[in-house]
Amino acid sequence: MRAFGRALERAMKTALLIAALLTGFPVAAQEAHPGEDETFSDVRPGEISTDPANLIEGARRGDVRAINNLGLLWARGIGVDAPNFQEAIRWWKEAAKRGYSLSMNNLGLLFANGHGVQQSYEEALKWWEMSAEQGDAWAMNSIGDLYENGHGVTQSHADALDWYERAADGGDGLGMFNLGNFYENGLGVQRDLGRARDWYERSADKGIAVSMHRLGMMTSEGRGVPADPAEGYAWLSVAGRYFGPEDAQDAARNQSAMEGLAGRLTAHQSARAKEIAANLQARIEERRRIRPSGPARPGEHAT
Repeated sequence: MRAFGRALERAMKTALLIAALLTGFPVAAQEAHPGEDETFSDVRPGEISTDPANLIEGARRGDVRAINNLGLLWARGIGVDAPNFQEAIRWWKEAAKRGYSLSMNNLGLLFANGHGVQQSYEEALKWWEMSAEQGDAWAMNSIGDLYENGHGVTQSHADALDWYERAADGGDGLGMFNLGNFYENGLGVQRDLGRARDWYERSADKGIAVSMHRLGMMTSEGRGVPADPAEGYAWLSVAGRYFGPEDAQDAARNQSAMEGLAGRLTAHQSARAKEIAANLQARIEERRRIRPSGPARPGEHAT
């Protein structure tokens, strides 16, 4: 009963919050803090800009993160009857107008995926270019993806490589993975397995599971390094811990590779793989605790 009461109170607060904010925002906006937020990251209790109960006050003060998170509440249907992407767009455009790159990323995602709007890679590119101009590395990687696949632009591995390099230099883990993939497969650049592995390792240190998977496959097969099934299995087992719900296909592929490799390991190799995996995960978690100088990689969230 208490839980229901709290949920009802939260829903009522959200409805009042949204109605009050329709009256407008103050002119002065709080400065965003690059590197502290992730596009599409969960709204959570705590700061005024991330606690649903305090968003109205944060927005009244011109906190762009609070304004951005109002869009998140609408996009997820939190405190309202159903998701409403048009309302989400309203708040994200307000934050974007104030120079908040994460809201620009969110708008780009809506148009790229066609959520609540007509799908348009051209419109997504517009928002991501605005975000990239603010130095947002995640947006740079997204633009690279458009060029790699020819979505809304003429396909160009050279242009994709350029954007991935910018993203990687800005600290984006997926940008690092994409660079590794380009070097591994010789896309727009001479094939170089050593450089591919280097970028995969940097990406893995950001917690990017697909990079860990590639390292496992390269190591177990002896591509670019002497074959080492134990270390390869270790990378695959660690990768399995970092795949998210949206990575179901990659996770299944990783699990299949693990099962195929497990039967080839001796008891000694299995024990060694377990030890290597523990060391790898400890290293990854230690390096993930070190904040990058640029914006962090988003998942499917919005902060």
